Amino acid sequence: MNANEIPSKANARLSRIKKISRILQFCVVVYFFAPLVVIVFNLKRVHLANGMISIFNHPYASTEHIPNVMFVLSGAGLLAYFLGVSAFLRLLNLYEKGVFFSAANVSQIKKLSGCMAGYGILAVAANVVYAGGIVFPLVLLDGLACPWIVAGAAVYIVAWIMDEGRKIQEEQELTV
Repeated sequence: MNANEIPSKANARLSRIKKISRILQFCVVVYFFAPLVVIVFNLKRVHLANGMISIFNHPYASTEHIPNVMFVLSGAGLLAYFLGVSAFLRLLNLYEKGVFFSAANVSQIKKLSGCMAGYGILAVAANVVYAGGIVFPLVLLDGLACPWIVAGAAVYIVAWIMDEGRKIQEEQELTV
């Protein structure tokens, strides 16, 4: 077997990863900014369906009917969303640079998982506010079944596994 074959296969795979990372970064940015552009250019024609305003999938007839705490939860949810998109774009940027199993990757994945779980916690809190009070067993079940919290926990576990694998690899490289 020729020793030059392996690097050419590895280079082809690396270039595919870089290409897909760039494409995915572009798609995330377009997905992120496209609704804003549509709103800016069609501001006079934008109509809310049936005059309803929705925060965390809870409809309100007008802004006067929205409790102040929902505005706070909505702002915190937007912050979690922006931070999550930022962490995901940084992770894709690391992949594009050819950095796959590093502490920087693990850090970005953990940030992404934290944003996902945080958004889920905010959604559960919004459900409590919308319901007008806390009914502990229902809120607990809602929190356990919240897809954002479950996905955030799963992504965090993947980050932990990657970090442990990275540590094992570093230990093996130091072993003579």
